[in-house]
Amino acid sequence: MVTNKYKNIISIKSGGCLDLNFFEAIKMHLRLGLLIACVVPTLSWIIALSVTPIFESRARLLIEAKDLGFQDSASQPFRPIARLSDPIQTQIEILRSATILEKVIHQFNMRYKNGQKKGQYLSYLSLNSKLEISSDRNVDIVELKFKDPDPKKAKDILQAITDSYIEKTIELKASDTTSAIRFLKKERNKAEREALNASKRLREFEQKSKTISSDVNSEIIKSSFNLKNLRLTLNAEYVKTMSVAGQLGKQLMTTVDDAIISSTVSQDPFLAALRKDLYEKETQLVKLQTKVKPGHYQLEELKEQTEGNKKLINERIKELVGTEVNPDSFPFSQDPLRGELIRNFLQSKSVELAIEQELSVIDDAIAEVQKKLDKLPNEKYIYSQLLRQNEIAQKRLEEIETKLIESRMKGVIASHITNIRVIDPPSLAAKPKWPNIPLTLFSSLIFGLCLAAITIYLVEYFDDVIKSVETLPKDMNCPFLGQLPSVHIGDLPTVYQEPRSEYTEAVHSMRTNLSFLSLSGNRKLLLLTSPRKGEGKSTISVNLAITYAQSGKRVLLIDVDIRNPSLYKYLARPKDTPGISNTLINEIDFYDVVQKSILGIIGFDYLPSGDIPPNPIQLLESEKMKELLETSQHIYDLVIIDTPPLGLFSDALLLARYADVVALVARHNKTSRKDLTGALDLLKKTNVSSVGVILNAAPSGQPHAYGYGYYGYGDGPSERYSRGQSAA
Repeated sequence: MVTNKYKNIISIKSGGCLDLNFFEAIKMHLRLGLLIACVVPTLSWIIALSVTPIFESRARLLIEAKDLGFQDSASQPFRPIARLSDPIQTQIEILRSATILEKVIHQFNMRYKNGQKKGQYLSYLSLNSKLEISSDRNVDIVELKFKDPDPKKAKDILQAITDSYIEKTIELKASDTTSAIRFLKKERNKAEREALNASKRLREFEQKSKTISSDVNSEIIKSSFNLKNLRLTLNAEYVKTMSVAGQLGKQLMTTVDDAIISSTVSQDPFLAALRKDLYEKETQLVKLQTKVKPGHYQLEELKEQTEGNKKLINERIKELVGTEVNPDSFPFSQDPLRGELIRNFLQSKSVELAIEQELSVIDDAIAEVQKKLDKLPNEKYIYSQLLRQNEIAQKRLEEIETKLIESRMKGVIASHITNIRVIDPPSLAAKPKWPNIPLTLFSSLIFGLCLAAITIYLVEYFDDVIKSVETLPKDMNCPFLGQLPSVHIGDLPTVYQEPRSEYTEAVHSMRTNLSFLSLSGNRKLLLLTSPRKGEGKSTISVNLAITYAQSGKRVLLIDVDIRNPSLYKYLARPKDTPGISNTLINEIDFYDVVQKSILGIIGFDYLPSGDIPPNPIQLLESEKMKELLETSQHIYDLVIIDTPPLGLFSDALLLARYADVVALVARHNKTSRKDLTGALDLLKKTNVSSVGVILNAAPSGQPHAYGYGYYGYGDGPSERYSRGQSAA
């Protein structure tokens, strides 16, 4: 029966069984993985088809920020440093405002269809949630996106939002112009009253004093008024300049002298070149420190160069500002922002000094004119004053009239021209934005594969059940006797009914493995047990005994599972017959209870369990049991003992000390690695001479491995075990 295709033994060394790698786990759970990988995309596809598609309409607007009333900051050299708002972002917030969106809601009669607010207009927030507005910092273009299940409705609503926004922009500009016109009209009425009063006072004074209005001295009065008006204007500029200079001084925390020195140092081209070179070398030094170890020659050279640059910078600062100022008070690197602030500060101080000198000159001129006025007669002086007041009132009235005409023209322009340009009108979506079925299927497929892999990993991680030879515990440190395929249990043993079956061939191979395990000669006692019940040890015991008997050996099969005997079922024998328990209590002689030639097989004898005693343990550990086993070994070529499971009773441990070989049966997809390891540990503590493991009920499609002694034959898993010694 043994072919010439010999391979290395399937035995487990101290390293134990190889761990089941992930690819083998995938192969074992391939159906589960494929099910998950197919179900997830299928569900995603069904959901994608069942949900309401969402269409997206897009539009692009050009918003010219220069027409929004924002001035260039360069025209304000002395303005305080402040955070300016983004005009484009302001327009985006206007687009999202309740004023714009509520107008669209009323236009399309959008109302709640159910709930407590049924019949009421929708909140603008519900429309805002479907509206997406984005802009690029570098351009003044705003992109609008609106989503809705109806593509035409999405386009119409976005068009309404765009139109409403443009109308609102025109309205805001027209509102500003209207406010300016209203203000100018009030000022014009006030200026008309002032001009009328000034003209009335001048006529009354002329009639009363008979003063000639063309007096040459009136020019002196005009000069006095002009000088005083000029002084008021310059004084306002002087106060403003002082405020800006004071604020910059507080921000810089410096004086004018220190600012002049700092400006001198920062504007020196040679010093700027040294600072730039120092910055580049320090940058190289930082990069080099991450690549080389401390003390490297390149690192030291750069450090020397940076120190040399710092010395040159200090020497240049001393040349510029003198030795009285400490050069260490100036930073090695140049701060552009602080330099700009210092220049603004010095410029403000310069303007302040210039205005102060102009005010001094104007004060001197006013004093000279005042001396001349003091020499004029009192009536002429009063007349000149009234004349000047009349001219000022008339001039102010003319200026207001001019401003009013300009504001009216701007209002007309603002009511027809806007700074908003529609670049791309709202589009009509041809296909839905969501769900994107190809993308959904692809992403769900990737997710399904990942979920399948994770599920397989978790199942394999938490599943302790033995599913193949590869999943046997790696710390068994004992021979693997082989695995038997799963078969249907009939009324009679399989090897008896089907002598050419796969199962029969596997039993024959296992018998060969046992012979290589030194189960021959004087070593005749084979004990079969299992970690738990229902793992097939009794079936294997019967079929193995028949196989040995058919090979010409005299075999005795003993049923020691006194509490729950089962061998009689497979041998078609009655249950209530005297057996080993009756012999151990000296009730019946050993030779009288042994049943000969079972199933008509010559050499195959059977010793039943007998009556169930109250104390099975005491019987099995008695001297009578030892003598019975010794007698059996003298009479028979092989004695096979079927014992209770190790995890339930200690019967097998008591008898294992008499056995030459102990075969521990594990069942595929039932026995756990923990139970098998625990059973092996118990057997090894009893100093059993030889222990082997049998894997029972393996699936028919799984390759079978038969290991025996030093050589074995099989396929697939047999090659996974290294060559090892026999347990004998």
